[in-house]
Amino acid sequence: MKVMIIEDDMLVRMGIKSLIPWSEMGLEVVCEARDGVEAVELYERFLPDIALVDILLPRMNGLDFIEKVKPLNPDGEFVILTCNQDFETVRKSLRLGVHDFIVKSTMEIEELQLILKQLTAKMKAKLLEHHFQEEGTPEAGSRFVRKASLLRDWLHGLYNSEETEAFAEKLGEYKYFLQKGEYEAWVVALDPSQDESKLTSQEIVKIGHSIDHMAVELYRSRLIGFVENINDNRWHVLVSSTNSSDIDPKLLIDSVSQYLGHALSIAVSKRFTDWREWTVYDRFASDLLSLKYFCENDHLFQGELPEATLSDAVFIWKKAIMNKLSSFQYEQAGDLLANLKQVVGPPYPKPNLLQNVLEDILFQLKQICEMSGRRPSETYFQRSELLDCVSLTQAVHLLYNAIHVLQEPAFKEKNGHERKKFVEATEMFIQEHRFDEISLNAIAMHLKVSPVYLSRIYKEEKGISFSTAVLTAKVEQAETMIRSGMTLTEVSDKLGYLNLSSFTRMFKKIKGIAPSHYADAEKN
Repeated sequence: MKVMIIEDDMLVRMGIKSLIPWSEMGLEVVCEARDGVEAVELYERFLPDIALVDILLPRMNGLDFIEKVKPLNPDGEFVILTCNQDFETVRKSLRLGVHDFIVKSTMEIEELQLILKQLTAKMKAKLLEHHFQEEGTPEAGSRFVRKASLLRDWLHGLYNSEETEAFAEKLGEYKYFLQKGEYEAWVVALDPSQDESKLTSQEIVKIGHSIDHMAVELYRSRLIGFVENINDNRWHVLVSSTNSSDIDPKLLIDSVSQYLGHALSIAVSKRFTDWREWTVYDRFASDLLSLKYFCENDHLFQGELPEATLSDAVFIWKKAIMNKLSSFQYEQAGDLLANLKQVVGPPYPKPNLLQNVLEDILFQLKQICEMSGRRPSETYFQRSELLDCVSLTQAVHLLYNAIHVLQEPAFKEKNGHERKKFVEATEMFIQEHRFDEISLNAIAMHLKVSPVYLSRIYKEEKGISFSTAVLTAKVEQAETMIRSGMTLTEVSDKLGYLNLSSFTRMFKKIKGIAPSHYADAEKN
């Protein structure tokens, strides 16, 4: 069983961790947290069976932490570490179902060890009881939680074989999920959005639960495991693939896009017959998903892995562009850069191999800039900006703009003039293309700037994100069309939406009311 220690005093944490014979008790400390906010993030990631929680935590107290994470793991148990037991603490702890209290000032390690033994016995008894429950009972939900926890541990390498005693013992209850047949490992990822703020871990968890529920509805018994990886906005999936028509990953991609409004990419491993090899094929799928760097408009990745070496053509290209830069032939270097996608592949290499080449070019650009007496303060010259590029297209834009800075010093921002020019051009493009699909990448390419940079300065100047601006422009156009007497279906079609429900969600997001209510108000 997994244990988490949440205590801001490092000495207390070290004492608890070192003095308890965890392995002898069948327990393992999987994570430690120093404050309540960090504790929430780690709890979501590891879903421990037992959490030892200090009451007086920085940033979020212990009871608030328990209240926040308890819905994530209904079977999880909590033991309070406190300096005193006031009535309000006791009352709220009981309401939250806390197992026991330990007063730190008088705590004996034997006392804590006894509580952990009692708690472990209680949880094992509950697990045994659940083993005999039918699938249709309310206990099925907690069975699902425990199964997800087991699969997560398995994927993270805690159990590497069914011969491992601990793994065999835990697997006993869920073995019916794994029958002889064929399997596939999927890695499901949220596509990065350049023009929206980063999602919080809580938002990622909610999205993951929704995706999981959709997958259950779509694939039923074919779906064996669904494990979240919040840090990377990914989910790792194990499916039974006896009949490929039942597990088409495109169904999940389309459903999430239509009902949740999020874009997904899914990499699918080759089929395998031994379910114990899931971790191997999960890594295969993860490597396959890296091809998204080159094929940013694709959403399904199957087939061969990226190459482990760069082609001779890439090295020839690198030498040529380096020579052009060394001789200050910036225009020719820009032409070579624009041709990089054709040089790279397919077949494509591992992205990190090409990123190393691009880093070398960026370093030379930075050196040239410094040699000219200028300070390379622009974002185009920063290695971190290059590594943040999620696609080769973005990386090429970044390097192109670095070359352009050297070629045209007047291109630099002066008192915000260039910055405002880009924002105004973007605003004009949005207004003139209300009936079209508007792409930030397309505008950035036209303006010859980085999409990441354009997204940032637009939000800073306008106070709203690019995507919100696009939706607002479309809603304004929709209002005009509704007032002119057009039906909502006609408006939806004219504005390029797939269906009326998509248009309705968009309209309501901006105006706060459904378009049908708006139309009724206009008639009155």
